[in-house]
Amino acid sequence: ERGWIEGRNLLIVPKRLIVQSWRSGIWKRTDPDSILILRFSKAPRGAKISLVHVNVPNHDHTRFTKGWHKYYWNPWKASLTRRSS
Repeated sequence: ERGWIEGRNLLIVPKRLIVQSWRSGIWKRTDPDSILILRFSKAPRGAKISLVHVNVPNHDHTRFTKGWHKYYWNPWKASLTRRSS
């Protein structure tokens, strides 16, 4: 279905780093794949996730930015909050 994201793992360093190549079904054929980097580190109250997502085409940037919050950050936060209660 158009709009879904396909990707593949490029590098995994357990408990530290995930690097993935992503591509949306609505991107132009000439748009390069984007690269997602998730870095995991210790923090005073648990852990920290740092995210860098590059090469997202300008014509889809807003949708991706909103999608990160809607489909990832908010659900992760809700899940972790329930677990710690």
